Amino acid sequence: MSSLSLLSYDEWTYKLDQGYVMASAAEVHGLIAGLLSAGVDPEPQQLMPVLHDFLNDGQALPVEVKQHVISLIENSAKQLAQNDFSFSMLLPSDDDSLPERLDAMVEWTQAFLVGFAVQQTDLSLVSDDVREALDQLTEVTKIDIHTTDDGSSEENEEAYYLVLEHIRIMVLACYTEVGQKFGVKPVSNKTLH
Repeated sequence: MSSLSLLSYDEWTYKLDQGYVMASAAEVHGLIAGLLSAGVDPEPQQLMPVLHDFLNDGQALPVEVKQHVISLIENSAKQLAQNDFSFSMLLPSDDDSLPERLDAMVEWTQAFLVGFAVQQTDLSLVSDDVREALDQLTEVTKIDIHTTDDGSSEENEEAYYLVLEHIRIMVLACYTEVGQKFGVKPVSNKTLH
């Protein structure tokens, strides 16, 4: 993530492991971004019950993890609201292997879609552009990271970054058209499992 992030992906992984939270850092951030993009108020009291349900089997997050999650909520909301394409996803660094980064990208996207669906259960209320963005994000979740491909590692890296940029644009489209339009509604208490 950009300078708004307080912890690296590896630091997040360590904190979540120490707190016995079963979700990955990518899932935590994807879920937060999905909720915010669907119009949930970025108030931690609004988001924490949903995060507890999906990330920690309904249990409260450990205090230290919760503090970092609150900072991540605030920073993500700021980045999304800036409308200057500065939003970045919490994913492994370029030093990590491509399969590891792809896996995290798919987890992030799946969690985003879950977060969005928790709040926006009726897609007839959103524009065709948002439905198309959600369809494209759903396609990303079908990427098979274990497929060997004939492309060079350079081509594979380039494809990864193109998909990453596409996800960012789709997320910003959802946030701009839905998050801002439907914002400041209380989060739905319906748990989807």
